[in-house]
Amino acid sequence: MKKLCLMVLTLVALSVFTISPSRAGSDQKLIDKLVEKNILTRSEAAELIQQMQAEEAKEKKEIAGKEATKGFELPKWVENTKFKGDVRARYQTEDTKNDSNPDRNRGRVRLRLGVVSEVTDQWEAGFGIATGSNDPRSTNQTLENTFSSKDIRLDYAYAKYSPVTWANLWLGKFTNPIWGTKDLLWDSDITPEGATLTFNYEASKNLEFFGTLGGFVLEEFSSKANDPYMIAVQPGINIKLPGSTYIKAAASYYEFQNVKGNDWTAGGSYGIGTNSRDAGGNWEYDHDAFVGDLEFGITKIPGPVPFAALFGQYVQATNIDDNNIYNKKDDTGWLAGFKFGHKKVKGFGDWQVKYNYRRLERDAWPDFLPDSDFYGGATNAKGHEAQIEFGIAKNVYLEFDYYNTKEIRKSGTQDKDQSIFQADLNVKF
Repeated sequence: MKKLCLMVLTLVALSVFTISPSRAGSDQKLIDKLVEKNILTRSEAAELIQQMQAEEAKEKKEIAGKEATKGFELPKWVENTKFKGDVRARYQTEDTKNDSNPDRNRGRVRLRLGVVSEVTDQWEAGFGIATGSNDPRSTNQTLENTFSSKDIRLDYAYAKYSPVTWANLWLGKFTNPIWGTKDLLWDSDITPEGATLTFNYEASKNLEFFGTLGGFVLEEFSSKANDPYMIAVQPGINIKLPGSTYIKAAASYYEFQNVKGNDWTAGGSYGIGTNSRDAGGNWEYDHDAFVGDLEFGITKIPGPVPFAALFGQYVQATNIDDNNIYNKKDDTGWLAGFKFGHKKVKGFGDWQVKYNYRRLERDAWPDFLPDSDFYGGATNAKGHEAQIEFGIAKNVYLEFDYYNTKEIRKSGTQDKDQSIFQADLNVKF
């Protein structure tokens, strides 16, 4: 019993020591006394002292750390800053018939990096950089020029104000706020510039309203007052129906100002030259247009295909006349397609197949906006697109994209059918 009491006393001494390092001398004497009474051996005593010294050093380090950081706190906006990005490696082959050029094969790479910071509950700022050139429809860099360095440019930079949770005001250069089922009208790389008001209001569990009102700058002339710009209005609705089905639809109106009568793409914009021009080479129309988008899908299907959807787009330009050699307005465009598989490809084994057919007449839409991979981004084009995505790891997926396109009205005596195949490895972070 006496020996047991002495051992308990040893433990109490160690506990007191860790709480009050200044009592190290007293504890040393206590340990020596326990050795004299043969309660502890010399080696056990040495080990105990070593442990006590280690505890003392650890406690001193913790106290010093607390003193060093006392009164220092990171600003909340720093804690609320997030980074995101992706890297894509691509192999692309393309061929256009009867253009006197051989097939083109090339490797391409894309890097995008974005930073978003919630400065306050109502204010957000963000910017992104990306590879590419001053072409607004491409962030790709071709592998060429003996390992040359590749350009990185400002992709977007904006300030966002949210007076309420369901409405946002965007100023600057930002990702496209216009919803579309596919890229008949807007290339996915375009980041509009100007100001836009967006809203997304959940009226009930199964009903959501969304919309956009935007004013976008197209060009700025230092020597003219009539700078081209665009106004876009889009209301939309998302309805969840019984049986895991949904309908998402939107109607849009676009008004283009000071496009007609200007050869404004000479200032650095990327018009293809397929829209009608007057005798002086200037745009013949403003290309104001009405647009409709519709998607119907099922999100929870039993079996190996958990998701499927049908989608379409339609555009009708206004104030286009038929004063051309074909006596036709060439003012409409449409796209129809389907997709099935997983709704999103996020991890290993996720997959999705997508197909669409589209037709975009010459003056249905400005030729500096459509998907640049579909007949070079031109209007007066029609054809097929098929895509397959497959996840090989979390946030890593393969994508295969095939285009088969042709002119609606021949620009010469021979067909210039075009085919493009792209194989991509995408890595998100």
